[in-house]
Amino acid sequence: MERMSFKMPALTDNKRSIKHVGIIVFEGVILADVIGAADVFGVGDKLISSVFAGETGYAISLLSLYGGIVRSSASVEIMTLPLTSHDPQSFDTLLIASGTGNFNAYLEPGLIEWLQKAKNKVRRIGAICTGVFVMAAAGLLDNRRATTHWALQDKLIHEFPQIKVEREAMMTEDDGIFTASDVGMASDMALSFLENDLGVSVAKRVADSLVVCQRRRDNPTAVRPVRLTETCKNNKIQQASRWFIDHMAEPINIINAANFVSMSERNFQRQFKRETGWTPHEFLLHLRLEAVRQQLTETDLPVDKIARRCGFLNGEHVSKLFRKHLSISPCEYRRNERSVQKQLLSTTPPQEHQYDVSHHPCESPQPTASCSIRY
Repeated sequence: MERMSFKMPALTDNKRSIKHVGIIVFEGVILADVIGAADVFGVGDKLISSVFAGETGYAISLLSLYGGIVRSSASVEIMTLPLTSHDPQSFDTLLIASGTGNFNAYLEPGLIEWLQKAKNKVRRIGAICTGVFVMAAAGLLDNRRATTHWALQDKLIHEFPQIKVEREAMMTEDDGIFTASDVGMASDMALSFLENDLGVSVAKRVADSLVVCQRRRDNPTAVRPVRLTETCKNNKIQQASRWFIDHMAEPINIINAANFVSMSERNFQRQFKRETGWTPHEFLLHLRLEAVRQQLTETDLPVDKIARRCGFLNGEHVSKLFRKHLSISPCEYRRNERSVQKQLLSTTPPQEHQYDVSHHPCESPQPTASCSIRY
């Protein structure tokens, strides 16, 4: 079994100040978020120590609520340390990675209590996609601007109405609290932190040495439905939009949606178009295409099976739609995404890429607890 081990360099160089970065993960974490952020800070630290002597460096800890092995969405196992064994004050930066497990994690009282303590002790806290819900549950986003994935924005507003959701933003910042809308954006957020700490030139050199942020430039996101604005006056259209999201994998049609909100089909079509700028058919189509993109990226399922899972008739239908809307076939899209993931993993230096997870950066080195990623 191949293993990637994460241990920080020994922090015995008193000439450099060290900023402690905690990356918080839960079951189903998106691996690209972990590797993306770790690479930015890790490569940044090596660059700083070799070129910019005396400048601030970084130490990285991978954390989960109880510590131990956390399984990622790609079935890669990540060894972590327990979050609650660390004093929040020991961190300069916290980053909550995206993943399906975040929806269970934000119900954990111990996690919420720890984050609430961290609020006024940590210089900055960031969250990616579903990680925003963890931050919201701890009250860190109350009366602040934030964003999350477009398909989760209504859920975020419903559960945490005190948050000012920025529907069109890819990334937001409000008084040291950062949020990002899409999975895989941890590298982008980490680079923005690096730029804020050390300037544009250092951040650019780190970005140039990595391929993680090239993905967004080379592979634009698929066309997706325009979101309902917060000022939407028709609550039935909001309900219908959420109903489409919940039932998109089923063989539904526009009449089903109209019946759900007790509207005639003609009136529903007219109101939906007026409120969203899209017809119900267009909304559902692009919703399903987004789901196909995610399945192609995260699973090895054949296109036919993915098509049926996402509400399409067959793989041939999906192929035609992909070529029409993305100018690429589903198989080519998957190969491109896998190539990016492979490049992400290959950015590890020839020698073992190690990060210290065993002690506070300002303390004396102790026996190291390896934080490993296993395949």
